[in-house]
Amino acid sequence: MTASVSGSPQLPGAVLPTEVTSFVGRRQERADLRQRLGRFRLVTLVGVGGVGKTRLALRTAAEVRGEFPDGVWFVELAQLRDPDLLPHQLAATLGCSPPADRTVLNTLLGHLRERRLLLVLDNCEHLADACADLVDSLLRGCPRLRVLATSRESLRVESECTYLVAPFSVPERSSIEKQGESGGDAATLFLDRARAVRSGVDLTRDDRDAIGDICRLVDGIPLAIELAAVRLRALSPAEILRLLHEGGGVLRHDGRRMPDRRRTLRGCIDWSFDLCTGAEQRLWARLSVFAGGFELDAVEGVCHGSGLPEPVVDLILSLVDKSILMPEPGSGKARFRLLEMLRQYGYEKLRESGEDTAMRRAHRDWFLELATRAEGGLLGTDRRQWLRRLRRDHANLQRAMAYSAEAHDHAQGRTLARSLHYYWVADGRFDEGRTWLARFQHVDDGTALDRLQALHAAGWLATLQGDAVASAAILREGAQLAASSDDVSAAALITQLDGMEALYTGQSVATEHLELALERFRQVGDVDRQLETLAMLTVAAALGPAPAAAGRYHAECGAMAVRRREPALRLYTAWPYALAVWRSGDAEAAVSSARDALSFAASRSDRLSLALCLETIAWIEAGRGRHVTAAVLLGAADRLWSRMGTSTAAFPALFRFRSDCEADCLRSLGDGPFEAARAHGAELTPTEACSRALGQPEEGTPPGVASGIADRGPLSDAGLTRREREVVGLLALGRTNREIATELRIAPRTAESHVHQVLSKLGFHSRAKVTVWLADQLGGASRTTAS
Repeated sequence: MTASVSGSPQLPGAVLPTEVTSFVGRRQERADLRQRLGRFRLVTLVGVGGVGKTRLALRTAAEVRGEFPDGVWFVELAQLRDPDLLPHQLAATLGCSPPADRTVLNTLLGHLRERRLLLVLDNCEHLADACADLVDSLLRGCPRLRVLATSRESLRVESECTYLVAPFSVPERSSIEKQGESGGDAATLFLDRARAVRSGVDLTRDDRDAIGDICRLVDGIPLAIELAAVRLRALSPAEILRLLHEGGGVLRHDGRRMPDRRRTLRGCIDWSFDLCTGAEQRLWARLSVFAGGFELDAVEGVCHGSGLPEPVVDLILSLVDKSILMPEPGSGKARFRLLEMLRQYGYEKLRESGEDTAMRRAHRDWFLELATRAEGGLLGTDRRQWLRRLRRDHANLQRAMAYSAEAHDHAQGRTLARSLHYYWVADGRFDEGRTWLARFQHVDDGTALDRLQALHAAGWLATLQGDAVASAAILREGAQLAASSDDVSAAALITQLDGMEALYTGQSVATEHLELALERFRQVGDVDRQLETLAMLTVAAALGPAPAAAGRYHAECGAMAVRRREPALRLYTAWPYALAVWRSGDAEAAVSSARDALSFAASRSDRLSLALCLETIAWIEAGRGRHVTAAVLLGAADRLWSRMGTSTAAFPALFRFRSDCEADCLRSLGDGPFEAARAHGAELTPTEACSRALGQPEEGTPPGVASGIADRGPLSDAGLTRREREVVGLLALGRTNREIATELRIAPRTAESHVHQVLSKLGFHSRAKVTVWLADQLGGASRTTAS
């Protein structure tokens, strides 16, 4: 490497430090940094301690070395404590000590003014102000100079480009192959360092699972992964994981020549903590009560009145700048999180201060208030926003309920768990909701109505899972509580629950109980419970001998929506009303109504309603002869049911329609094509499934299917033209003539003609027969190829 323009010999410090271990991953980051160094004169890599900023900077500097004829110069600042010595350190590295009549800064400016070189300033955080002043002066006076810096916070120099170095992405459980290639950079790094300390590493499936858990537990921080991998000298991955759960002491390196602050992850975090102000340290500790991420309103609510000398938002932004807090993208609101190791460290500091109990109580109280507000919002037009918020804060809600259990504050815990009733139902979290409610409901504190509301929520969840034994026990306990109370609301809740249980188990008394509950809710003016009960009455009518009666309940729900000025609520009963219309014989009107209900459910992110709507549209489509579409939608619904821990089998009154639909599809398609279509549906995302149910093409699928089928030999042997083979592929996916015309960009009459020609050539009178024939042809071709 050339040290100067004049060709002076290479000087000490001009050579980048040699990498003593292999470099893993960061391909995209290196490409990004090379591009930024071409555009900006100062690029600062920021990130939490141990994330690999130095290694990434060194590797990037090595890759761009050819673009700097005067060299790439590395200046390590971690051991420098006096900011006044910074210019001297740089001058010594560059080999340009100042003469007695010049200042160090002037000497540096004179030395660098005409040179084209790259300075790599490593570990600037503890000298941030001094580094900012020096770099700013050098960049202004040396037009060909570029600087690549690493720091835990930006230097805030004009025209600085700040680049956040994130931890490695962590693998999904059980995704690590034996050699680690598919486990992502985190697993690859662990295995690479493991083989350096223990040759012949041969991992079992349990070992691979443990490695994935280790990578997740340390949030993909490279230093933590390396320190954990070193322990494979004596421990198994499972033992390392256990010790990590017990505390971070296992993350220690015994390397004699390693800097103290990097010898343990703890030392690395201590370094970051010491760089924070007292107020920042206190907020860091208090933020450790959160689980997962958190938003500004939660931080302000939990930390309100905690004696912080500065506004919380200013301290939050400062902790982001210092790479303590990580912004979480994609939520639509400012949201942050502490990496798990930083959270554990902060909680140690919180316990040392004696504030842990008070802060956890404040955390619980704030999320109880959030859940209470959400309970009302989940039945309004803001349902989607509330569901998203509760999903984002799911871990915090769990932590709040856990505190209530640990503190034996069962009344508050019960209120929190039952306030999430609509969340448990809409999101399909039946098991979890029942678990939390059971933890609090058998303690004799609180009012009878409060306890009954919790029982009511538990009864809903048990009924939706088809747990008849639990439902009966809850009904008995609820009836005893209601009998001891004069509150009409208490009697209405247990009557509604009785009606719901009768409805889904197919008992004829369902309507009678639900009508009585509706009347009682009207007496007390509980509009939300009236909406619930109207929906169940619509289902009861749709399943009964006179399905047209469902129209009365559907109309009443619509009128209530008008009075509340929330038009979307008219769709509250749309799913069962579609079922009633279908049973009354109008399939076209039924599918239109069911699609409205599906759009409404999708817009509100309601998983239970999505599953019910997909099921209903599948039943209707099978009746319309669209058996492939019906089978696909059954598979999509099955995927949702499975995630919720239930199925239509839990609802005998509905299961008969599912059974009839499956039998009809099997008769039309045969076992193979039916299972293939259902398996395809099970692979669809909810958005893709909704598109299919709404009659929209699956984005990207049909052209590929059509063109792929068009090129298959067995179909050309049948005497079909290429266009006709494309039509066959779309017919097999259940497309109508109009959909075929849209996807192939031809006129509807042309599509109709092609379909007629295909059926004529193949000798079929039914479109469904095309699906069966196609599966047989392609299956036979596959068997021939295999043999």
